[in-house]
Amino acid sequence: MRAVALALITVSLTALLNASPQQDLSAARVEAAGLPQLHSLLVTHRGELVLEHYAPKYGATRLANIKSASKSVISALVGIAIARKLIPAVDTPTVRWFPELRKDPDKRKETITIENLLTMQSGLESTSSGNYGQWVRSRNWVQHALTRPLVSDPGTSMEYSTWTSHLLSAILTKASGRSTHQFATEVLAQPLGITLAGGREIRRASILAATRC
Repeated sequence: MRAVALALITVSLTALLNASPQQDLSAARVEAAGLPQLHSLLVTHRGELVLEHYAPKYGATRLANIKSASKSVISALVGIAIARKLIPAVDTPTVRWFPELRKDPDKRKETITIENLLTMQSGLESTSSGNYGQWVRSRNWVQHALTRPLVSDPGTSMEYSTWTSHLLSAILTKASGRSTHQFATEVLAQPLGITLAGGREIRRASILAATRC
């Protein structure tokens, strides 16, 4: 039933591609209301908000946990940091910010680059799924991630892992001299005219960059 409802919403929204903003979207609103885990549905058409739906107890001013969508935000911040020359380039080895990698017996870790983290091709064992609990319970999330064994050569295969965005957040903090929240507010939120929810220091890496998806 959930898949059918999602399909109906998709059909309703696809019709907007060549439709006018005045098109009746009541069907999409009804189907959205039938999805218990859907908190909100907003649709814009050529810059105009044409549908705004919120589930009971939710609204435009209620904070939402965007979970792994935050990975895209972190990636955007890395791009901004590169444009501002705070990070040299995507092919810069992460050992620049984590010199402790030079002490690791596996010298391949020294070749892990920013791009490898952005594309989740570091080669390090994932901290998602079955390994997630062990990672979040560790005393230092950054060090726990860096000490994971390599399961493939860096840059050769994709392995979904939450810690990659967390390490990028730590690099942003080191490169900018500010918490990731402060940096994001300055270079992303303020130019867009939006306000970010308050950040919190977590495991010495400025903010929680991503959560389990």
